[in-house]
Order: sequence, then C-alpha cells, then structure tokens
Amino acid sequence: MSGDLLDDRYQVESRLGAGGMSVVWRAWDRVLERAVAVKVLAGAQAAAGGARQRIQAEARAAAGLWHPHVTSVYDYGEHTDAAGRHVSYVVMELLPGQTLSQRLAAGPLPPAAAMRTCAQVAEALAAAHERSLVHRDIKPSNVMLTPAGVKVVDFGLATTVGRPELEADGKLLGTAAYLAPERLAAGTVVPASDVYALGLLLYRTLTNELPWSAETPTQMLTAHVYVDPAPLPDIEGVSPEVHRLLDRCLARDPADRPDAAEVATALHDLTDDAERRVEQAAQRVEQAAQPAPEPTPTDAGTPASRGRRIPRAVLIPAVIATAATISLILSQFTPVDGRSGGAATRDSAAPPGAAFDTSATEPPAPRQTSAEPAPMPRPSRTLTAAAEPAGPTAGAGSSASGGPTTSPSAGQPTVPPSAAPLPASPKPGTPLRALGGVVTVLCTGDQAHVVNVAPAPGYSLRDYAPGPVKEIQVVLLSAANKSEIRARCEDGTPVPKIRESRR
Repeated sequence: MSGDLLDDRYQVESRLGAGGMSVVWRAWDRVLERAVAVKVLAGAQAAAGGARQRIQAEARAAAGLWHPHVTSVYDYGEHTDAAGRHVSYVVMELLPGQTLSQRLAAGPLPPAAAMRTCAQVAEALAAAHERSLVHRDIKPSNVMLTPAGVKVVDFGLATTVGRPELEADGKLLGTAAYLAPERLAAGTVVPASDVYALGLLLYRTLTNELPWSAETPTQMLTAHVYVDPAPLPDIEGVSPEVHRLLDRCLARDPADRPDAAEVATALHDLTDDAERRVEQAAQRVEQAAQPAPEPTPTDAGTPASRGRRIPRAVLIPAVIATAATISLILSQFTPVDGRSGGAATRDSAAPPGAAFDTSATEPPAPRQTSAEPAPMPRPSRTLTAAAEPAGPTAGAGSSASGGPTTSPSAGQPTVPPSAAPLPASPKPGTPLRALGGVVTVLCTGDQAHVVNVAPAPGYSLRDYAPGPVKEIQVVLLSAANKSEIRARCEDGTPVPKIRESRR
C-alpha cells in the first residue's frame, strides 16, 4: 500500500495504525496539498460487500456530522490497484496528538482533565444523537487528544436510532468492555447505549480501571447484565455530584440514564467548580505562606500592612502535579493505535443466536488486586473499589529511542553528593508517572532536579541524570518494555515528556 496513488490524488506514504477491519495510512492530497489520513479495509474485509457498505456508511455518517469534537471526513473512494485488487477508502483529517488509551498508559488523568475530556466526548455524542446517529463504540482508543481538544473518531459501527442491534448475519458489533446491557438483549439501537459507554469512559479516565473484575470478554458481558458496578473510589477533587452523575450513566435501565447533552453540561459545570476549588486552595496556601509582617521605620509599633507574595512555584504539590499532568496529555504526537481483541464465546449474557464480533474489541483495563484473580462474583453486589494503583495498569504509548549511558545501581536513588545542593527548605517535588515507575522532580527556576526514582515492579533503572539541568532524563527498563521520562521546568513547574516503547 505504501507508495500507492489512489485515484491519481492521494499519495500513500506510511502506515499509522491498524484495527480488526481496517488500516489507517498517512497520505498526501496532491490536489489540496495537505497531509490526510486514509482508512482502507484490511485483508478479507476488503473483498466483503457488507464491509464496503459499512465503510461507505461511516464516511456518510461522519461527513454529515460537523462538530469541533468529531473527526472530519473529506472524501470516500474506491480504487483498483495494479494487482487488480479493489480498495474502498475514507479520507479524513490527520490529527496530531495521541489517543486517550495511549495517554492512560501513564496513569489516570487529573480529575479536572478527566471531566473536561469526557464533557467534550459527551458534546460530540449529543450532536450525533440530534441526527439520530448512535456511535456504538465509545472507548479510549476512539478518543483522540489533540491541541484543539478531544476528537471522537471511528464511526464504523455507527447506525441510526431504531435499527436492530444485530446485523443481518446475527452478529452484535461493539467492544465487550463498553457494551450497554440493553445491547445484549438484541433489541433496537438507542442513544442511551452511548451514554452507558461514556460513563465507563469517565470511570476509566479517573481511575484507569473499569468497575468490574473481569478477565475475559465473556466475563465482561456477564458483568454488564448481572453485576452492579463497583462505586467510584473517593478521589481528591471529585465531588459527590460526579459520583451521582456516574451512577446515573451506568444505570442498567436505559430510561434511567441522562442524555448526552445533560452529561456534557453537568461535566463542564463540575469541571469549572473543581478548577475554582483548586485555585481557591492555592490562594489560601499563598496567603498562609506569607512571611510575618515587619515594622516599618515610620511606624515602629504597628505591623507592616503587606507581606511579600511568594512565587507560585512553591504552591502545594497537588496544584503543581495537576498542571504538570494536564500538560502531559498533549505532550507528544503518537500513532493512532489500533484495536485488538480476543475470542468471545456466547453465554447467558449474549442474545440468543447472536455471535459477538471481536474485530472491535479491546482488552478491558484490569482492576488492581494483590492476589490471584477471583472467580466471577454472583449477581449480588459484592465488589468493592480497589485502591488507586501506584503506577499505570494498562495501555500502550508511542515508540521512543535513546542510547545507553552510564547506569547507576538500581533501586530508589536520590541526588548524589556531587550534584548541586537542594534548597535549605526542600520542597516535595512533583511525581511523574510512567509504565516503568514514578520519577519525582523538583524545579528551582528553570533548573530541574530528580528527587527520587521508584521503578515499577519488573523494571530497573538504566539512565539517570539527577541535575540540576535544563532537562532531566530517566530511563527505566523491563524485559520487554522501555520507559523514557524527560522533563523541563517552565515557571517553576515541570513539563514532562513520557515515551513508552517495546525493546
């Protein structure tokens, strides 16, 4: 495919990602002279008439749905290559950034960022539902994080309200971890199914987990129907109103769920409230940290009327960590990730006579446990929320490269005596999380110091530049993966760049 010229217009350049049914390529539009993304059917799907109709329907659905949080579709075409093979393709805008799935490889989002992200997804869904269009495959890998905000991608499974859920061949299309229970009843398509998946997306972005302990797609399908979701754990910055909204989104009866427009409005309001509380807390800390008043020469017996305002760089670690993590969301361009899945067998949760199509499945995010996986619980509500993990639990990041340097001993090193001394009153620093572990960074002006490195289980420290330097670099390795953590200081706050790759 690379090097092909589609219809004398789109010069295919390089592969960006692949899923169960299609491959996405970077291409150059010779007519409008711009880079675009071209999605083509893959393998046996390319010759299937039903698949060609589906990709054409995807192009029409997305093209007719203009919204700032929906990826734009430019063109649809059918091409016959030199070998006589027929290729159906969709031309879309080429999005910079990374998928939410890739971002979650570094851990859950800060509460305000998680709520803002899901609010923008809800806006996109509300626009689709106004046109009687249901996405049916909302999940982290179909949400792009770009400099312009969220973009919902892949309308390949979208269809109109009221159509049968089952395809003509008896298949139920979707991703097992995000399927609403009514979809498994093989009824008709309803917008509330997207709201259910949106609730799971919000839970995932806040915790990097799903609210069930399920190891297989079959167990997950059963959980949707018979097992109550575990309540959202208490998270600093997440108000009780967020918990109540999430419970409504995950209601088993679709009639009990809010519509997408209501969710969007509520999440935007809750995000504004959360950001306002953080700012108020920061102001209180600033005021409390002001030095004691000093007498002035003209008023020796009266306290000075004003204290000196401390720099914002010494605010509470939670405020600094929030800003640093939000900046991580859009810190790098990574390929659009594909979709993966395993075989799913039918059980009592699946509709009679339905075969689950695994082409759009992705592995569920595992809940953190300290013991062997427990068997599926009975229908009664027995699950409890697991503690927030110390590091990321799922996902994959973009590739990175870097040569080895002198390696210190593994463990949890601190700044060596040869490095410049830290301030007399040390500040706690900002933790930066990656798959390979947690690096705590302290900024003094534009100089960065590594305060501590805590490798994740199975990882060891490879490269380590403690500072003070303009940019710190820490490399953590496992048998199969590599985490590279870099950070610079801007206005006293570390701005990280985290890259994950296979060894």
